[in-house]
Amino acid sequence: MSRLELCWNITSYLSVLVQLAAAGACLGIFVSPYLRSRSRAVRVSAVYGVVMIVLYVMPPRIDNILAYFIGTLAAFAVMCIEDRRNISQKIFLSITFFSLRWLSASMAGILDRYLDRILLNPEIAARIWLSYGIYVVTRFLDITLSTLNLLLAVLAINRAYEGKNRYMGRRELLLLSVPSLSGVAGYAVYHFYQYKDELTKIYDLLCFLYYLISILAILAIIVIFQRWKTSQEEQAGQQLLESQIDNIKTHIEGVEKLYGDLRSLRHDMGNHIQMIERLMAAGNSAESSAYLERLKGEWQELTPKIRTGNPVTDMILLEKKKEAEARGIRFTCDFCYPNGTGLDAFDVSVLLYNALNNCLESVNGENPYIQIRAFRKDSVFMLIISNSFTGRLQMDAAEKLPFTTKENGGHGIGLKNMRRVARKYMGDLSFEQNGDEVTVGIMLQIG
Repeated sequence: MSRLELCWNITSYLSVLVQLAAAGACLGIFVSPYLRSRSRAVRVSAVYGVVMIVLYVMPPRIDNILAYFIGTLAAFAVMCIEDRRNISQKIFLSITFFSLRWLSASMAGILDRYLDRILLNPEIAARIWLSYGIYVVTRFLDITLSTLNLLLAVLAINRAYEGKNRYMGRRELLLLSVPSLSGVAGYAVYHFYQYKDELTKIYDLLCFLYYLISILAILAIIVIFQRWKTSQEEQAGQQLLESQIDNIKTHIEGVEKLYGDLRSLRHDMGNHIQMIERLMAAGNSAESSAYLERLKGEWQELTPKIRTGNPVTDMILLEKKKEAEARGIRFTCDFCYPNGTGLDAFDVSVLLYNALNNCLESVNGENPYIQIRAFRKDSVFMLIISNSFTGRLQMDAAEKLPFTTKENGGHGIGLKNMRRVARKYMGDLSFEQNGDEVTVGIMLQIG
């Protein structure tokens, strides 16, 4: 083997390795926002790159499409091992990246062949070292263009895909995967026929446009889907809020009934006192004691055990206290409603209702408990709700909200309604875990 041939072979070999490593890096960038940490995305990227390099280096050589399919399958397996939630979304990511890689590389390949036609004319080809130098330049341009195309496509899709923590169902997976699958199918047809006949410049141009349109179609479908999904979630959130308002109205009716019973008892209190006096005067101490005990029982039954200063929040907290105690959960409350402010009782009720529902869903441990505290300092009102929780609270770093414990993953609609209410009062939510306790802090500006 001559020195020139050795240079050609080394350049060709190294350029392929660099291109495979660059594709692996783009995959890591692509999947990073969908995994719970960057280190997991790095492992996915590394496995993909290593598998592709091994398949290229070790004989026998296999078809490129099959090799990239194996590499993508290995990356998918690592994603599932690292993070087992939302498997449908991981299938979508794998299919989309597989398609983007081929479409972007094919676009760069067409541009590369166009440069070859210009630069590698007979006069240059006769000068072997000049020809080799041009080959190095074209390989560099090919790697740069294919990587740049892939990176731009990946970044565009990541930006368009807003709900990265949303659960993806099978129908959504099918809808979002159709453009990627059609793009790969078109490439496969081109890949088959390019060896049958010599391709014309017009055919290359049409293929380039097809690949570009395929990438734009993937992006367009994702944008349309995200807008539809956001609208659907907003509608679901509004329906949940309306449902909670209906529940609060029911609580108000309960409060009105309770106050009516209290008024009746107070109205009859004079008669009850007279009856006890008559029994005592007649020497019927046993009957008077029994009568008094029955009267005390009625009074205790009608008198709320939790008094916050607002009848609506009283009823919500009493309901959740009964539900917690029925499940053996210790429930303590130190909450006082900030009267004389612009704080709407309905808004406070939404916060309490959703926060306590989340606590009742997630509370665990040997001695489970839920604790409610509230205090006011100047114009700031703080509501702090804690519950026992053995395990690790999984947080979304971007949204700063915990992932829901429901099967579909993502963030619960209740949490978003809570954040919406908090931001209405120029406040926000904060979540933290200290040992076996999880705490949500809700800050509201009420002054």
